Amino acid sequence: MIIGGADPGADGAVVFIDASSLRIIACVDMPMSAGELRVRELATDLLSALDGRRCGHIWIEKQAPFAGSGKRTMGATSAFALGQRYMAICTIAACHGWPYEVVSPVKWKGHFGIRADKALALDCAGRLMPEDAHHWTARRGHCTRARAIGRAEAALIGLWGIRSFNAIATGAAA
Repeated sequence: MIIGGADPGADGAVVFIDASSLRIIACVDMPMSAGELRVRELATDLLSALDGRRCGHIWIEKQAPFAGSGKRTMGATSAFALGQRYMAICTIAACHGWPYEVVSPVKWKGHFGIRADKALALDCAGRLMPEDAHHWTARRGHCTRARAIGRAEAALIGLWGIRSFNAIATGAAA
């Protein structure tokens, strides 16, 4: 079965993982242009990455724009763009019949012991999926550090989904 993990951030990605081998099949970056998601390109890239196969389930990271008067706030335009990317992934999944679930960052990051430091995702993904670490290795002209973190987080979201699926199937889920 092919499982997907999605980080809808501007530097995020969708990663497809073979659930039996735990190897990454494909990593699709969010196609952005001047801060806007190119939705049609994302849809065709995801289908192309699957190469005729079907995604059995996809987990999408829940998004919560920073609002209020705290240190971390997000403007209306940024919040709208984040919501657009999130809903684009949900819509693409629904239109292609891929079952999907939304998972909070607290839930999947807690499972892997990752706190607020996004860079920890690089280390964690590298330890858990060393054969696929090249997907989230930052290289000049190819992959920025922010994009590498987005890819690593998407991979970990997918891996969390596989683990939670297996826990349900074996009766080990709480």
